Amino acid sequence: MKDEFYIGYLDRSPPGLSRRLRIFLGCGALILVMGVGLLASRQSPAEPGRFDFGQTPEWEGILFETPLPRLQVSSDGSNRQFLLVGAGKFGLPAFAQGHDGQRVRFRGTLIEQGPARMLELNDPGSFAVVDESRTSPSAEALLGTASLTGELVDTKCYFGVMRPATGKVHRGCAVRCLSGGVPPGLLVRDASGNGVVILLVGPDGGPLQFNVQWAARLLRAEGNLELRDNLPILKVSRLTLIPE
Repeated sequence: MKDEFYIGYLDRSPPGLSRRLRIFLGCGALILVMGVGLLASRQSPAEPGRFDFGQTPEWEGILFETPLPRLQVSSDGSNRQFLLVGAGKFGLPAFAQGHDGQRVRFRGTLIEQGPARMLELNDPGSFAVVDESRTSPSAEALLGTASLTGELVDTKCYFGVMRPATGKVHRGCAVRCLSGGVPPGLLVRDASGNGVVILLVGPDGGPLQFNVQWAARLLRAEGNLELRDNLPILKVSRLTLIPE
């Protein structure tokens, strides 16, 4: 018989069988690489964002607590707004509360996506009131009533802390962040998939009361849309869950 036969206790397999095995393994590896590449190409790109983890430069500005906690930093004749959150999955920490309108100084970490900026206050010992006099916030610019449809996101993760920060894969994290007081946002996309986050507050400008279990779900938010220091804010009069 001239048919090649593999015998396990021999050091080498027959040359013809070895050749066919190499061709088979090479083709399999090529198919695997092509499959992985095709799968990767079909994935949605991650949203851009920046989180300066471990970096805590000093920041100084006027702290406003309503309608959302933020720091107003004046530079070159203009005011930049930074939303404020605490370390981990929490909103404005207790040590920074009660200073509405006062000038403060602290060390914090920058979170940034496009024009949206946020600071994480993670060093309680660095927090200090620079000026105890209180400044009034600028007046809002009312844009009119609006009915918007989008995904409920926690802004801290979406602006740069986590990737991905949308959809079911991030839902558990978003629920905990929103439960801890991270400002909620409505991610609204255009026909091309480009998104913008509209910050959500209550109808009176206070914190929005909502079901945090709606995180990563599609919602319809109705209310008065305003622009406050270039921050798009919706005073929500009605929030509706859109069935999947």
